[in-house]
Amino acid sequence: MMRVMANDYASSNVRVNMVVPGLIDTPMNAPLATDEALRDLWTQPVPLKRMGTSDEIASAILWLASDEASYTTGAILVVDGGMSAV
Repeated sequence: MMRVMANDYASSNVRVNMVVPGLIDTPMNAPLATDEALRDLWTQPVPLKRMGTSDEIASAILWLASDEASYTTGAILVVDGGMSAV
């Protein structure tokens, strides 16, 4: 759907992209962040061996919304600590 929208709206100079977050340290995941054994279990398969932060997701979104990404549309930006590379 995102790629169809990117194609449909490109002629209007509207960019459509998608950010795919991995395991992020948020209030919903607080039990993972505060319980060391549980956190280690969940982050063990993550190549960077940690949870991401909401600031890291925000930075990816800010880049996509910036003029630096003005030639980027129809992109999927995965911010998952390397999980999709495994």
